[in-house]
Amino acid sequence: MKIIKKNDNLIITLNYDPILIETIKQFNTRKYNSKTKEWIVPAVHVKQVLDTLLPLGFIADENTQQEYRDNDKHKRKINRILAGEFKEIEKKVLKDTKLPLYEYQKIGTGFLCANGSSLLGDECGLGKTIQTLATILIKESKKNLIICPSTVKRQWAEEIEKWTESKKIIVIQGTKIKRDAQWKKHNSYYIMNFEQLRVDISEIKKIEWDTIVVDEATRISNSKTAQSKLVKTIKAKHRIALTGTPLNNSVNDLWNILDFCRPNILGTYWQFCEKYCIKDRFGSITGYKNMSKLKEVIQHIMIRRLKSDVLKELPDKTYENIYIEFTKDEEKIYKAVKEDIFNELKEYEINRVLEDGGNSNILTKMIRLKQVTDSLELVSEKQESSKTKALKELLSDIIHSGAKAIVFTQFAEMAKILMRELTEYNPLLIAGEVENKVRKANIDLFQGNEENKILISTEAGGMGVNLQRAQYVIHFDNPWSIAKKEQREGRIDRIGQKNKITIFNLIVSNTIDEYVLKTLYKKQKLSEDMLGDKEKMRKVKISKKDIQNILS
Repeated sequence: MKIIKKNDNLIITLNYDPILIETIKQFNTRKYNSKTKEWIVPAVHVKQVLDTLLPLGFIADENTQQEYRDNDKHKRKINRILAGEFKEIEKKVLKDTKLPLYEYQKIGTGFLCANGSSLLGDECGLGKTIQTLATILIKESKKNLIICPSTVKRQWAEEIEKWTESKKIIVIQGTKIKRDAQWKKHNSYYIMNFEQLRVDISEIKKIEWDTIVVDEATRISNSKTAQSKLVKTIKAKHRIALTGTPLNNSVNDLWNILDFCRPNILGTYWQFCEKYCIKDRFGSITGYKNMSKLKEVIQHIMIRRLKSDVLKELPDKTYENIYIEFTKDEEKIYKAVKEDIFNELKEYEINRVLEDGGNSNILTKMIRLKQVTDSLELVSEKQESSKTKALKELLSDIIHSGAKAIVFTQFAEMAKILMRELTEYNPLLIAGEVENKVRKANIDLFQGNEENKILISTEAGGMGVNLQRAQYVIHFDNPWSIAKKEQREGRIDRIGQKNKITIFNLIVSNTIDEYVLKTLYKKQKLSEDMLGDKEKMRKVKISKKDIQNILS
C-alpha cells in the first residue's frame, strides 16, 4: 500500500479491501482510474491523506513526505501573515513597491504573495487593486493578464500606471484584427473584458502568463458558462480572483472561483455538493452542511475583510472613478449632438452665448450632451444606457455587502429612469417634485429600513437632508461646480456618520463627463494653491474656453 507524488497529484495504490476503499472515499477530491486501478487525490490535500492513511499501514515516498512538510510550513506561514507577523513581507513591500499600503492591505498582499494563487474577497472600497498590484511587483511578474468587466478596463490601466509607473500597458479593444495585433505586442499588462474571451482565446493561449487576475470573479461563479470554462483553460503560474461578494447568491458559487485559483482544491463540483450541500429529492440545493469544515479548507486560499473590520485604518473619504465606454449607437448620437452645437457656434459669438440675453440655446444643448452620456432615453426613444449598466454592476457589490448607497443625478427624468431600472433593490426617491410628506417618509425608510438600500436623489430633492446611513455616494453625473458636488457628499458626511465614505464618479470616456470632472478638479487645485481661497474655488463655473474644449 503506497502513496506516491506525481506532478500535482498523490497516487494511492492498494490491494482490494472494502474498509480501506471506504476510507479513501472520504476524501471528497479523490478520483479512481479503473485502468491502472489507482486512486488519485490532488497533492494540496496531502495532510489529510497522510494523516488518515499512514496509521493504516500505507507508505509514502520521499516526494510525498516533502510535500507534507512544505504544506505544513506553508500553512504556518499563512497563519503568521494573517496574524500580522510578516516582517519579511512588510520589508519587501515597503522597499520594492513603495506603495502606500494600510496594515490590512499589507496582510492581504502578504497573503497573496505567499499563496501565489488565491481569492481576495475584501468588501468593495478596501483596495483590492492596489493589493494585487503590490503582489505582482513583489513577485516580479512579467506577463500579467487582467480580465475584468468592460466598465473598469480603463480604471485598471490608470491604477497600474499610477502605482507601478509601468508604461507597458495595453487595453485590448477594437476589431478582431486590431486585437490580434495588440496581443502580439510586448507588454507587461494586458487588460481585457470577459466578453473577449470567446473570440480571443487562441491568441491569449499563445502567451506564457505569469499572473492572471480575474476581477469581479462572480462572473465565473457559474461553472457551466462558456467564459468560466475558457478562463480555466488559460495556463499561468499564479491565478488571483477578486470579488467583493464571494458568496453572491449561494455557497456553491464559491466552488468554481476557488477551482479557478487552485484546481481540485475542493474536488469536482459533484464532490463539493455531496460534501457541503443539502439537496431535495429532485436534486435542487435546499441548504448547506459541514460549513465549519469548508471554512477550515478555504481559510488558507481565501482572505476577506469588511469595512467594519478595518475602520480605524481607512481615511474618512476615498474616491474612485469608474470609466465607461459608449456603444456604437450612443457614440453616434453623442457625436451628432456635439456637431450640432459646434455648427451653431459658427453663427454666434461665443462671448454672447455666455452673457445674459445671449443665445442660451447652446448652453441647453451642452446639457443635452450630458444627458446623452446618462441615457439615450433622455434625448430619444431608445432605452439604452451604458452608464446604467455600469451602475448596476457597481451596486451588486455594494448591496450584497449589506451597505447602503445614494445615487445622485442632476436630471429629474434620469432619476425616474433609475427608479424603474433598479426596482430589484427597492429604491427610494427624493426630488423636487416629491411632496415633503413623501420625501420625509422615504428618508426615514432609508435611514431605518434594511430592505431599502438605495436612495436616488437630485440636487433639488435633498437640500439640508441628513443621510448618514449611507456608506457610498455615486455621482451618476457630475454637476458643473465643486460646490454642488460637495453639497451632495455633505448629505452623508455629517456629524453622526459612523462609517467611512466611498465616493464613485461614473464617467463616460472621452465625453463631457470626463472633461467636466478633470476641469473642475484642476481649477480646484489651482484655486487652493494660488489663492488659498475655497470660496472662490466653489464659484467655478463653465467658461467660454471650456465649451470650446468640450467641442474640440
